Amino acid sequence: MKRKHTLKKLAEKYHAGVTRKGEEALPYIVHPAAVVETLLQWGEDPDSPAIDMAWGHDLLEDTTVTEAEILAVSSARVLEGIKRLTCPENMPKAHYLQSVASSADREVLLVKIADRICNSADHIKLNGLLYAYQYLHAADCLIPALEKLTCDRVVQKALQARQDLEDSLKNDARHEAVRGCLLGGGVGDALGAPVEFMSAETIRKTYGPQGVADYVEFADGTGAITDDTQMTLFTAEGLLRAGVRMRERGICSPQSVVHLAYLRWLKTQGTDPVCDPEILNSGWLIKEKQLFRKRAPGMTCISSLKNFRPDEVAHNNSKGCGTVMRMAPAGLMCPPAEAFEYGCLFSALTHGHPTGITAGGAFAMLTAYLLEGKSLPLALELTEKHLQKFPEASETLAALQKAERAADISELREGWVAEETLAIAVFCALRHTWDFKAGVLEAVNISGDSDSTGAVTGNLLGILNGTKGIPGNWLKNLQEYSVISRMADDLHTQFEEDEEGSVTSEWWEKYPGF
Repeated sequence: MKRKHTLKKLAEKYHAGVTRKGEEALPYIVHPAAVVETLLQWGEDPDSPAIDMAWGHDLLEDTTVTEAEILAVSSARVLEGIKRLTCPENMPKAHYLQSVASSADREVLLVKIADRICNSADHIKLNGLLYAYQYLHAADCLIPALEKLTCDRVVQKALQARQDLEDSLKNDARHEAVRGCLLGGGVGDALGAPVEFMSAETIRKTYGPQGVADYVEFADGTGAITDDTQMTLFTAEGLLRAGVRMRERGICSPQSVVHLAYLRWLKTQGTDPVCDPEILNSGWLIKEKQLFRKRAPGMTCISSLKNFRPDEVAHNNSKGCGTVMRMAPAGLMCPPAEAFEYGCLFSALTHGHPTGITAGGAFAMLTAYLLEGKSLPLALELTEKHLQKFPEASETLAALQKAERAADISELREGWVAEETLAIAVFCALRHTWDFKAGVLEAVNISGDSDSTGAVTGNLLGILNGTKGIPGNWLKNLQEYSVISRMADDLHTQFEEDEEGSVTSEWWEKYPGF
């Protein structure tokens, strides 16, 4: 007991005058105190080395304390634990957490999971719901190591506390991520639309040294989406209708249902496809007249949908970015492996080149991993590992790897083809992970397909930051805000059931299963 109080005093001494980041200037010592209290609530013995480690777990990393000072008031066991809990300088956090997990040390694992839980709870207020959710999941590597110790009642309570926190965050975090993804994509699309065919030099000559910094297309300061977000909305509609069909009929080809959704988009572009009028004119989305504007739609999508059968791959060799720019909903509706599969199938409805197809699948998979709470680097790692299984995905894989090591966006070309748009978006998201504005503006101020690079970057940064991370005036002045917002909410809901477990008539009216 004496040792515990002594180490507490050492922590109070070295954290004195330091406050935690946030709205309130709280003394830093409240954090180790909260970790200690959490361990005690789980039933850890007050004289356990874990309590000493908890008091001292940030000392070596954040203060000038020496190892000798810690050893003088604790033990070699405690000092070693504190050293394991200290992230070495320049070591990525993910590698550090893996090293903690591999230590298989009960006390170290308990302190680290308690630390993550306490910090995640704090981040809800300090940095927002999505940051807290992602921060919690960044330490998922600790779970298997702790599960090997489940005969220990304290460990059991630790795992349950972690699960309880995830459960409390998951629904709202997912909702905010879905809204951020679709609205962020729409914002990026609208920012890039008026400069799509300009060179970077012309953009800066026209709009100043920083280039486009706001909506510039319309005199009233509003922005409008293009075919990129239009097709994203119809992809979402197709997936929701496929879900309805599966629930009500027990059998469904999502590819066929999404193809019909794309035919409804084709109608908005002035072409009447050969299709049953009841199917063509059903649902709510086709009735939104603001989607009937032609905003430089991709001719590959137009020509393919005019002549395509959904049981085939498109009869062209195109790898244009029209696959990637519309594929976020596949990742918002499906788990990662399934998102990749459907992303490829839906891409093949309009584009026949393997790279165009696999880039669409890769973007869907990346989106799905981010929705699960994975960090962007980890989501990329997992997506690249999956792509390695497919020889036809070599260009897509190479583009993602290039995006990770590029020093300048110009190295990634102009974004007219699928793998380039995906690479540019990943590059901007990695450089500006927690700054939606900076990331999207870098994506649109290029010589190239600015609306598509802006849209896909907006999707990625939107899912990470949510709508709270998107400048309020950009949301307010997005002409299609209400349509995109409604679709995002429905994507989160996915279906509505009546008391008998069937899809409600209202939901069927919105998303009939065909």
